[in-house]
Amino acid sequence: MSLFENKNNSDHNPVNSEFEAWVGILYSCISADNQIKDSETASLSRILHSKQKFIGIDISPLYVRSFNLRTELGQLKYISACCKLIEEEDKETVFALALEVLLADGTLEKEEKNLIEVLSNRLKIDADMTSKIIEVIFLKNKGNIKGI
Repeated sequence: MSLFENKNNSDHNPVNSEFEAWVGILYSCISADNQIKDSETASLSRILHSKQKFIGIDISPLYVRSFNLRTELGQLKYISACCKLIEEEDKETVFALALEVLLADGTLEKEEKNLIEVLSNRLKIDADMTSKIIEVIFLKNKGNIKGI
């Protein structure tokens, strides 16, 4: 194998674990509009700490790694890399949680809407299920006080 093959290996994923992938996707959601609000970080921490999957997992280093990889790879490449490591049975859950995080500040900006579409495609969630999840999350968050 030459140096070029090793460096350009398309099978290499910079994301190391499914935990990192979950945090990466959700972190990308709160930073999609290039503004991270306290309400968004609080929502993200609450969501991750409520999942049995994350019991005993130190999330802090995963945040740091997410910030660094997102900066290094760019949002779309990073999201794609993360989506590859999400277990099939978790894809719809991660998508719903991503929407929850995106709506934590009470608004949905253009960049965030684009991210919803990208996530749906990369996680390979069918259009009907995507619509259902979006509808439920919007209903759940209807009337929320902005910024809380």
